[in-house]
Amino acid sequence: MTRKSMFGAATAFIVSIALALVLALPTPAASEVAPSPAIWKIEGANGSRVYLFGSIHILPQGFVWRTPALEAAINSAQHLVFEINIDEAKNPLLMMAMTAKFGMLPKGESLHRLLAPERRAQFDQVVTSLGLNPSRLDRMTPWLAAMTIAQLAAAKQSLQPGQKLNADEMTRMVPGVDDQLWAWAKGANKDRGALETVEIQLRVFADLTPDEQAAYLVVTLDEVTKPREAVSHMMESWRTGNTAALEKELNTGLDRFPSLRRAILNDRHVRWIPQIEQMLNDGRTHVVIAGAAHMVGPGSVVAMLRAKGIRVEGP
Repeated sequence: MTRKSMFGAATAFIVSIALALVLALPTPAASEVAPSPAIWKIEGANGSRVYLFGSIHILPQGFVWRTPALEAAINSAQHLVFEINIDEAKNPLLMMAMTAKFGMLPKGESLHRLLAPERRAQFDQVVTSLGLNPSRLDRMTPWLAAMTIAQLAAAKQSLQPGQKLNADEMTRMVPGVDDQLWAWAKGANKDRGALETVEIQLRVFADLTPDEQAAYLVVTLDEVTKPREAVSHMMESWRTGNTAALEKELNTGLDRFPSLRRAILNDRHVRWIPQIEQMLNDGRTHVVIAGAAHMVGPGSVVAMLRAKGIRVEGP
């Protein structure tokens, strides 16, 4: 895998923290129930309004998710806010430079040598099943290897019967909620903002301790081998707005590693809350779009805002 395609394999995950939601996405089953992903609303000062929407960063082919409530929110908004600037995340020169800086092991180090023997065997099996020689990921840091494996797994699950996964050209992925809403906002001449820069988000992973990075890779290896039915249930929980079930399903892996959960979720929420509070005082309507894992559970953005005494309408 070339350095360019290697980072291309992880770029979509730079905009994702909802770990389980970027793994092994199923082909959607037919459903008579209209989609109703959760959306939250906050009324601020001077006519300000902020909507919060938990996204899925990669979607299966044919997945229907947009709702009248979301359409009303984005059409009324002057400003859509994402985790990062998605145009920057898709800039190959920028991302290649970031990969070289944050995603590669020092010379002489090997990912294989960093893994415990039982995890090394699991890593080899998973990567080989995704159509790659494990040696092609051997210079990556554990966090970048985890992201790459996750996207390969999602790409493989999104294929139609008879299609084969090309690990170097994963072009069959259906753009997720973030990509689609970013493109819509761009076409509608809406202001677009970001909660953090690409570098800051990358450093969330790159600054994890060696043990935390190893834990992140372990969670990923376990998640990509989950039964298809478990992932399908998770997607249905998101699509139908079942936030309690979604929170439980998202926490399955991260609850084993509290320090990892704190670094990639809670600590970032603490940095986002003041930005949302500012939006509540500028007289405009905003829609904040971030991974679904950021919006559900006791340490979520929604929970933190409510803990500050801010009235958040929604589940």
